[in-house]
Parts: sequence; C-alpha cells; structure tokens
Amino acid sequence: MPKYPTLPRNTENPVGGARLQQQTISRLKRGLRDVRRWVLDRFEEIPKREITINAQVPGYVVNETRYEYLISVEELRLIVEEIRRRLGIEVPPDYMAEQARRAYEAGTGNAVAQLAALTDDYTREITQVLASEPWQRRVALIRSRVFEQMDSFNGDTATELGRVLSQGVEDGLNPRDVAKDIRKRFGIAERRAETIARTEIGSALRRATRDETQDARERLGIRTAMLHLSALSPTTRRSHSARHGRTYSPQEVAEWYSVDANSIRCKCSQQPVLLDESGEPILGPLKARLEKQRAAFDPDS
Repeated sequence: MPKYPTLPRNTENPVGGARLQQQTISRLKRGLRDVRRWVLDRFEEIPKREITINAQVPGYVVNETRYEYLISVEELRLIVEEIRRRLGIEVPPDYMAEQARRAYEAGTGNAVAQLAALTDDYTREITQVLASEPWQRRVALIRSRVFEQMDSFNGDTATELGRVLSQGVEDGLNPRDVAKDIRKRFGIAERRAETIARTEIGSALRRATRDETQDARERLGIRTAMLHLSALSPTTRRSHSARHGRTYSPQEVAEWYSVDANSIRCKCSQQPVLLDESGEPILGPLKARLEKQRAAFDPDS
C-alpha cells in the first residue's frame, strides 16, 4: 500500500519552529534594549552647555539654540567601541548560531521521521544521523555562517550608533533629538534582528529536511522529491503560494531559495515524497486536496 507525506497541522506556518523563533527574538530584543539603556545613560552623562546664536534673516533677528558637547573625538570613539563590546555580550553571535543549530537538528529529526514513515528502505536512526560526519560538517557550516552574520549585525549597529552620536555632537543638536535618533536606530536594529531570527531558524529547519532527503537519495537510493507546502496566510507572497502542492528536486528548492529573497521570513516547508517508477510523486488523495487549497488561496496560480 502506498504511503503519503504527513502534512503539517498549521497551514499558516508549515515550517514550524514558532516557539524557537519567539524565544530567540525575545532574547535578542532584550539584549538590544539593555544596550540601548546604557547608550542613552552614557549620552546623558556627556557634559554639555546650551548656546544661543543670533542668526540674521532679512528683516528679522532669530535666536537659534545650539549645544556644545564637551567630549573629545577619542572619548567618542571609546564609547562606540564600548557599544560594540556590549552588543557582543548582550546580543552574542554564538547564541544565534546555537539557535540555528537547534533548528537544524529539529529539522533533521522531522526528515528522519518523515522518510521512515514513507518507506521501509529508510533504516537510519536519528542518533546515527546526528553523529555522522556529513551532518556534523553541514551543521558546523551553518553555525559559522550565522555567527558571522550576527557579528556583522553587531558591527553595523555599533557603526550606525556611532554615526548618530558623532553627528549630534558635531552639529550641536538638541539632546532630546539625539536621544530620539538613538531610540530610532535601536528600533531598526530590533526589526533587523527579528528578521534574521525568523529567516535563519526557518531556513535551518528546511535545509535540514532537504539535506537528509538528498542524502537518502544518494546513499540509500530512495527515489524522492520535495513537496512544497506554502504558508497560506495573509502575508504569503504569490510566488510562494503558487508552489503549494507542487514537487521539486532538493537542488531546485535550494536554487529557488538562493534568489529573490525567497528565504526572508519564509514560513513555507518542503516535505519528502516518494516517486513512482515514472518519476511522478506518490500523493494519492493529497494531490487533489493540495490543488484545491492552492486554487482557493490564489485562483490565478
């Protein structure tokens, strides 16, 4: 009797990992807010004095208020260096890298369960897979890439904050305006950190399933493809929903995610599906069900 893929229960977030994503986002935002408090406190401590300047405008004399910040360029540079150091502690790249590793391990577990349910030819245990050299090599590469991305994020954030502080000091801006710009910059950093967390955890979950499916094809000769399951939610991109219920090779999936920012905040998943002798996916009644979902969500797809 043919066996079919098990579909995710949550059609609006097929890739899963919501709890891990939220845990990661909360941790990153908490760290950024701790650094923000320090930056605002340190900025408040900078000695300053108010200066009134008479500006000549035709027919008028305008009093313009400026501020002189009593801080040297070197002292300002040290503040930026301290911001960078604190970001490395409060928003540690190693933490995000470890969360991506956890997601990759969870995705591998899902792939092992899916493949074992599809065919008796798949006999690998999860402990065997996790201990294998290919898996260890792949997860090390993921950790390294995510670490570098977060390290770059911290560096960019510190640089931008340094620019805000330097501009405020050099232009003699009102301290309230400078503090507002600092908060705005941290708001941008929080949104970027959330995007990184959602993207990298989702990508690790999908990548693990794809890698194990490809490994089963190459090492065990199991004929499989990847069944694309889109997140049928209001924020789903049409280019993603159009793939719902259709099958692709692991390589085709990898290539699609490598272009057009398709991986950014993506909630779609791909599940392994067996192929018959003619290379067609064995979906049984799922085929019509998935086509109906795709047509109901986007009649033009």
